[in-house]
Amino acid sequence: MSKLKVLLLGIALFIAWGAWAHSGKPRVYVIIDTDCAADDFRTICMLLGNRDVEILGITTSEGALTPQQGKQKVKALLNSLYHQGIPVAAGREVGSPVPAWREMSARINWGDTLQEDSSKRSATDLMAETMEREPKKITFICLGPLTNVGDLLQAKPRLAGKIDKVIWYNSGAQPMRDVNYNIDTLSAQKVMASGVQMRLVSSKEEDSVPVSMFYLMELGQLQSSSYAQKVVTAHVTPPLVSAVKEEHLKVWDELTVLSHFAPQLFTVDSLSPTIEWYSVDTKQQIRPIEEQLLAVFRGKENVEGKIFYHFPVAEEYYIRDLMPVIGPTINRYGASEWRAAVLTNELHGHLGIYATLGVKMGIRAREYFNVGVDDIVVTSYAGSKPPVSCLNDGLQVSTGGTVGHGLIHVLPEVQGRPEATFAFKGRTVTLRLKPEYARQVQEDLKKGVELYGADTEENWQYVRKLAIQYWQEWDRHTIFEVVS
Repeated sequence: MSKLKVLLLGIALFIAWGAWAHSGKPRVYVIIDTDCAADDFRTICMLLGNRDVEILGITTSEGALTPQQGKQKVKALLNSLYHQGIPVAAGREVGSPVPAWREMSARINWGDTLQEDSSKRSATDLMAETMEREPKKITFICLGPLTNVGDLLQAKPRLAGKIDKVIWYNSGAQPMRDVNYNIDTLSAQKVMASGVQMRLVSSKEEDSVPVSMFYLMELGQLQSSSYAQKVVTAHVTPPLVSAVKEEHLKVWDELTVLSHFAPQLFTVDSLSPTIEWYSVDTKQQIRPIEEQLLAVFRGKENVEGKIFYHFPVAEEYYIRDLMPVIGPTINRYGASEWRAAVLTNELHGHLGIYATLGVKMGIRAREYFNVGVDDIVVTSYAGSKPPVSCLNDGLQVSTGGTVGHGLIHVLPEVQGRPEATFAFKGRTVTLRLKPEYARQVQEDLKKGVELYGADTEENWQYVRKLAIQYWQEWDRHTIFEVVS
């Protein structure tokens, strides 16, 4: 395939993405398989932060770390980014020689170390269960050996038809070589001979783009991306900082993502009727590759708006008492929470406490599963009696699970409480306001009634002041109990 043809493909994809810019749905559904090297860490962070991609699960294979070590690293990363709802499973060990970079890989801080979980689900089980449940075809992004995909195809050959493609990084193609191939040559050969569509992505290992301090400085300027900040922090502290200074770390696995988002960078050849080889001349593409990596981390400028392309945040659009809190609140909790809270309270008819808490709860649930709007089924225990039932308005706007979509169910015969269960693709999580915060709300509301009366202008102004205070001060990561 000529480079011109790939460029035209890239333009067509760009136009298609633009045409669907407001659908709120991902373009590709992926399972990531990783051996947990430093470039895997960067690649996973890049994918987690991009709304065009829905990560259905992450499996670990042998390489930089053992599968069990890798599982702990991935779970720590997801926990640190509040995406605990993405399932993780370890593959089998293949007994390959321990690589020289394992000690360094083990020291990289992916997140706070968690206790070992009790789940014994294998990578094969996770892949199979996910594929059987997911109606769309799935793309595998493989950043290590092909052990887990090979095991899946052997155990569940009928699921080959549910695979859209396998995107695999391996720096050698003619002849086939490199660490990812050599760790488990048998599985690699099995997958390549399976008839599944594959995209082999490679660069000359010795010529790959270095992960430079200049690139990390540019990445650090993406202040609104916690994923970019996560990568920068890990790379400017031991053990990676010395490797960065020595230009030992290179852009390798990240090229799998760029083959999707920026195919124009690659030359495409056919290795077989089912295997395309995407190769890149990195010496000629250093700056374009850096720019495209930054673009993927940055993501689309607008991923939630259906009416507003730019959601208004300028002070002149807001009532005076909200003006001082706009910037600090957005900086602390993000644009999604701000947008949902503004829309909720306009819908709600007044600036309310429980409505705002419903926003924070819904955004936290979306964060847990790492999904956009209109994806989660909500079961609310807030009942139908104000003020607790006002939680339902915030839940609807923040998740997109509105009554009209049929994605929210308010249990009618319950004593209203600030609690809801969220379901997404066979997984559930329950969030409830912690008792100490629930008591404070009740006591503050009771105080307002005692001071001003139940339905007076003075009491409404008092409630508004409290709602703004809670909106600004209460962090969705600390105020809820999370029960999975």
